[in-house]
Amino acid sequence: MSYTITQSCIGCRRCLSACPTGAIQTDGTKFWIASDRCNQCQGTYGVAQCWAICPTNEGCVPLTSGVAAVPSSSTLERSPDYWEAWFATYTRMVARLRGMQESSYWHHWFDTYSQALKRLQTAH
Repeated sequence: MSYTITQSCIGCRRCLSACPTGAIQTDGTKFWIASDRCNQCQGTYGVAQCWAICPTNEGCVPLTSGVAAVPSSSTLERSPDYWEAWFATYTRMVARLRGMQESSYWHHWFDTYSQALKRLQTAH
């Protein structure tokens, strides 16, 4: 079973360089994961690198059925002015991140980390 890119993807392109098998593909207008190349990073990493590097934690998920292709940020902002395009990309990514629901995984992780940190601080 491979992974797929969801509509939660913000188009940051971090997964392109993180994928050890080069399974993440783009044609300049959308992203997808080639299922014949994706091995979920088994044998190399303990967790799929596309999922691990994704700032949304839901841009890349195990494929259950179908394929989702999301627009590439490079086609959304076409401006000859570098800074205009940069701020448009930044604004779009921040808006997508703010509009996302936090997953229960991150709440559990944060609560566990906070409790461990408190125990360490009170032990000293």
